[in-house]
Amino acid sequence: MTKVGWRDFIVWQCSLRQRNFRMFKGKPSDGVICQVYDKKTNTEIKKFFTILLEKQVKEAAKMFEYMNRRTYDPEERYSKAVKLFSSEYFNTPENFDGRFTATFLKNDKFVNNLKSSKKYNVQFFERDTGFDFPVKIKKLKKRDSEWQCTFWHNLMFNPSLDDNIEVLLFTPVKTELKSKS
Repeated sequence: MTKVGWRDFIVWQCSLRQRNFRMFKGKPSDGVICQVYDKKTNTEIKKFFTILLEKQVKEAAKMFEYMNRRTYDPEERYSKAVKLFSSEYFNTPENFDGRFTATFLKNDKFVNNLKSSKKYNVQFFERDTGFDFPVKIKKLKKRDSEWQCTFWHNLMFNPSLDDNIEVLLFTPVKTELKSKS
């Protein structure tokens, strides 16, 4: 593994996500799936889809909420979301800081066993490119902007989603980023 700059990860994530919306109407590819693993044994603990957060997460949450409330037609919401994410949303990687979230069921074993003081290691990998780094994980409250952003984002793609979920925030330890090839 070689050292890389943190911007490399963010640019890669923005490119993958925009490509997924342009070419596959938002269907996630392998590169947006986070794999949490035990660093000592190199065994997988959990794998899940992620939402890359903007630095201005409160504004993004308001925009996603507006998009959801503007129409109750799930097909129209989905179409508008695909249009947004395939065009300008991911064009400016500087708008992102590398934090990401994920949604889990209330009784998820991984969420229930989290230790807030522990650093967890994660990997993102697609084709011949990947990144490996430790993260701090925080369970969010519904009033948190990151929780709101994740909920409203996911509701555009899953109209049956309700707010009886857990949302976790993953904050990378940026000094320990490694490239995997």
